[in-house]
Amino acid sequence: MVSDKQRRALVRPLMKRRPDLAYHRQYVFFRDLRHYLRGVFFESGTYGGFDLRAFVFPLFDATTFHYFRQTRSLEDDDKDEPFVKYYPTDKTGPDHLASEQMALEISDVIEREGLPEVADLASPEALAKRPAYSRAAIDEILGACFNGDYERARQKVESYVEYWKDTWEKLPLGIKRFKTNVLYETKYKVFSFDLVTEEHKFHQSDRWRMAYLGSILRTDPSRIPALLHEWEAFTVKSFNLHKYWTPTPFPCDR
Repeated sequence: MVSDKQRRALVRPLMKRRPDLAYHRQYVFFRDLRHYLRGVFFESGTYGGFDLRAFVFPLFDATTFHYFRQTRSLEDDDKDEPFVKYYPTDKTGPDHLASEQMALEISDVIEREGLPEVADLASPEALAKRPAYSRAAIDEILGACFNGDYERARQKVESYVEYWKDTWEKLPLGIKRFKTNVLYETKYKVFSFDLVTEEHKFHQSDRWRMAYLGSILRTDPSRIPALLHEWEAFTVKSFNLHKYWTPTPFPCDR
């Protein structure tokens, strides 16, 4: 696994020539941080290898976890694929990671191949054009709220909840031992607007946050701008991005 110190050394040439970029944790991203976080991150791979992976996600999603976003390119088998470059174990040993040549290569790949993929994806409209980086339902719902199109957002979120309401998740209600095997009891976890409470406002599940958003759209859409600001501040705090973030009004604030 590549350490933070090693990652910083690998992107040092890039940071020296690009003051518009920042490195934070395992991310290299654009300092112009408003509503969308866009950049390239180091994703740990198998046996010590790693990926360089371009990413973008809305800060107003109230998320604490952006890995493995189920994008439209995965759902629809779209040909628009995200930028990913894998560095196997034989290229990630201590000697390789400490070499100036490796730092120059990594910096060049991030700058020339990764960042251009997401540089312009800073609005719902731009994101919608790139299936490789956008989610079919959630980004559409959030984008409609972003622009103040609450009727479209309500229709989208109602379809989303209707689609997922009959799904179920395994919950470890209790453990039963049968010889050497451990068995988990499961039950259906009901999902609907009727069960939404304030506890779902910052729920770790995308589904419950969308259901919460939908309940607001159904009852009092005027609360949406304040909710988006709360969600954005929550994400910024979760990723510790305060020093880079510029709080900015949403179009729906107008």
